[in-house]
Amino acid sequence: MGIQHRKRINEVTIIGGGAAGWIMALFLVTKLNAHNKKNVKVTLIESPRIPHIGVGEGTITGFSNMLQELGVPEHEFMVASDATFKCAGRFVGWNLNKQGKPTSFLNPFIAGGDLEGVPTYHYYRKFGGDGRSYVGVTQPTEQIVLNARSPKKIGDAPYDMKTPYTYHLNAAAFSEQLANIARKRGVKYIQDELQKVIVDEEGFISQLNFEKKKHYPVQLVIDCTGFRSRLLQDALGEPFMAAGDSLLVDKAIPMPVPHADPNRIMPCTTARAMSGGWMFEVPLYSRLGSGYIYSSQFKSDDQAWDELRAQLGERVPKDASPRVIDMKIGRVRNTWVKNCIGAGLSSGFIEPLEATALYTIERTARLLVNYFPENGIDELGIRQFNSILNAMYQQLHEFIVMIYYTSNREEPFWLAARNDIKVPDSLLEKLELWQHYLPSSDDVDNRFFFTHWTWYFMLEGKGWFNGRDYPGGGRLNYQAWKNYLAEGKQLFDRVPGALPSHRQYLDAMHEYARAQ
Repeated sequence: MGIQHRKRINEVTIIGGGAAGWIMALFLVTKLNAHNKKNVKVTLIESPRIPHIGVGEGTITGFSNMLQELGVPEHEFMVASDATFKCAGRFVGWNLNKQGKPTSFLNPFIAGGDLEGVPTYHYYRKFGGDGRSYVGVTQPTEQIVLNARSPKKIGDAPYDMKTPYTYHLNAAAFSEQLANIARKRGVKYIQDELQKVIVDEEGFISQLNFEKKKHYPVQLVIDCTGFRSRLLQDALGEPFMAAGDSLLVDKAIPMPVPHADPNRIMPCTTARAMSGGWMFEVPLYSRLGSGYIYSSQFKSDDQAWDELRAQLGERVPKDASPRVIDMKIGRVRNTWVKNCIGAGLSSGFIEPLEATALYTIERTARLLVNYFPENGIDELGIRQFNSILNAMYQQLHEFIVMIYYTSNREEPFWLAARNDIKVPDSLLEKLELWQHYLPSSDDVDNRFFFTHWTWYFMLEGKGWFNGRDYPGGGRLNYQAWKNYLAEGKQLFDRVPGALPSHRQYLDAMHEYARAQ
């Protein structure tokens, strides 16, 4: 490594805006310059020709922590981003019951907890739940979601989470809000069209040539150019590891529509199984973000559009035409190469099913702060950074493959999703183990979002544990479980009456914002 790359890094250049660019910019300027505003200069350069598309997007738990750390007021964020609360993911039709009827279930954000030192799912599997779902007997989430309640009361403090939640948001509006905050904190913003990337003899990006500013030298550069990945993949040639042999969906048709019932805004994202993939329903305050995620092997664009329109009905405008998006499913071999870091789509995208896109950006930003090469590019820091992100992408990939692989639907797409794909060995090992033992915290890498609780909730909702006899019944107190069920039912049945509707809370929040 040349001497010039061992020099102190005091400038970061981000190429590309959107959520990826502005999350990275705001994280770096806020964290690295917390006590010295001139410590690191952060510049974001984006093309003036790329439109910002306001699709509805879900987030996952931990997102509120990021907003608090970055000093973003919750009410201001929600109003500006057309945001709503999200208390769970709802899966509709991904599996069929014994009668061949589609089932539905929730994947919540609250762990099921322990009873007398034993995870409550051991009791549920042994003794049942008096006809209620596992989510329904362990937490208030089911009552909140099915009754379209807010997880908070009007007047509750910002980020006060008696019941954990995250958000749905308008991605373009959210990015604009972050951009305004970041620029006020010192991020320099330039609009210019990237024309050429200059790589030196050691493989480092030394200079960027733009339409207006012909020669722009860089120290550390972040690639937020989306699927094109103009720096990390195009200029530096970092290999892309496609996941199409295990995840079949590769196209999307977004179609925002009005709410079916404006007074009933569901505090959950819905993933509705379709014949060639699945349909997302992301409720924003003003509308419903919806669309079809599908496989081009099994559906033409016209067929997908027809199926989506049939599902949404008269809410689709008569003159609407499909906007088809090609998705690049997979990840780069390494996210940090030489002096270039990829963030967002430029480094990887393991499809939108579990709303992890913003999570991967946040994780990248946090790791870059932790391993920021203040004293020069350091191979040790790069190696650790890449090791953690590679493990994260592996877990995301494994979990999402599991959701398709454990479906029992019979359409050609679904048959292929469990019979014709390459299933990760690590997933097969987990599923084989869990045929004989219920999941535990020792079975998964709990550093990331998908803990053993997340795995259990998903497989439980799909009926995967049904009919299996698990050991450990001798340590379970039946009477304690009966008392637990009775107390929980009494508590959770009161939830709908104790909380405002989701719509009422959001209306009150917007009314308060207008009055300021």
